[in-house]
Amino acid sequence: MQEPLQDLLADLREAIEAAEAGTGDADELRRLASEVDRRLNETDEEGIVDDLRNEVTRFEATHPTLAAAIGRAADALSALGL
Repeated sequence: MQEPLQDLLADLREAIEAAEAGTGDADELRRLASEVDRRLNETDEEGIVDDLRNEVTRFEATHPTLAAAIGRAADALSALGL
């Protein structure tokens, strides 16, 4: 995986961890982080950009910083052709 993408995904993980604190979404946010890691480190990359964009919609009202980080990750993956 390219280094800028790794940096972006590290930022995404940090945003997820920050959003977990004090919310009822902690389990869902951990699932999202695990799913992104799994799909990028395996061959199951199909549909990951669409899935991330759906997560942006889901979290933009309650966790705007997280939604922005997810959106940046989706844009970066899309630019890579995933």
